[in-house]
Amino acid sequence: MNQLQKSLRANALFSGISGITLITLSRSIAELFGTENNTVFWITGIALIVFSATIVYEIAKQRPLAILWIIVQDFLWVIGSIVLLVFNPFSISSTGMLIIGLVALIVLYMAINQASALGKVDAHPTQPGKQWQFERIVNADKTSVWQLISDIGNYDMFAPNIDNVTIVSGEGEGMVRACSHGKDSWTETCSLWNEGKSYAYTVHTDKPDYPYPFKLLKGFWAVEEINESTTKIIMRFDFQYRHRFQNVLLHPLFRAKFSKVAEELLDNWQRELEKQRLPVPIDFNGQR
Repeated sequence: MNQLQKSLRANALFSGISGITLITLSRSIAELFGTENNTVFWITGIALIVFSATIVYEIAKQRPLAILWIIVQDFLWVIGSIVLLVFNPFSISSTGMLIIGLVALIVLYMAINQASALGKVDAHPTQPGKQWQFERIVNADKTSVWQLISDIGNYDMFAPNIDNVTIVSGEGEGMVRACSHGKDSWTETCSLWNEGKSYAYTVHTDKPDYPYPFKLLKGFWAVEEINESTTKIIMRFDFQYRHRFQNVLLHPLFRAKFSKVAEELLDNWQRELEKQRLPVPIDFNGQR
């Protein structure tokens, strides 16, 4: 169990136990808070049990965007508690205020712990920053696959996040290309070209007009032959955000969006490669 799962499990246990306690001891807790109305406590208890169940679900799924929403809810609980402690609009007893403060501190600790663990999702195994890898096995020979994915000038025909690609200078390693998407544009330099096997590009993130929040961004593409008619496509991206807080607040959103982009690119390549292998239709007379 990794750090993120452990932090989520602690939150799920605390929320679940708190919810059960509020429901089963709602009358006693209402007395501690100096009120006869116990409805708010068992309603809050039900909400906490439901919240705990969603956390348990995410312990297995570990979807960064959903976990970010869990963390946001924890911080909202802390903010709401601070409002109650400062203004005390419901004339809560001193014992009740103490309980609210202690619970808020525990929730704040868990929120910070979860945020720290979330910031380490997709961490590069050996270097600062993060790494993504996408793979796809296609029914096509290695040569055909390489010819398609290494056709740099037509990359925009298959990549949904690129509208146009222009070769600025050079070929192979050292080639510079300009890419654009909508109003955004940037340049990249080929840092590796191993003909028939792999290539890589480094994005010029240091340019003043670079539109995205990356301090570093590198892409790597490769083909691996499985057999004469089956090939694996590998795409790997190494990147680093400009600011540490973006690992928590931005990465879950970017991850969800870019994963769809990468899968769509692979879908388009696979469709193009495998349509070339479709059998020629035969008419009713047995002629091609």
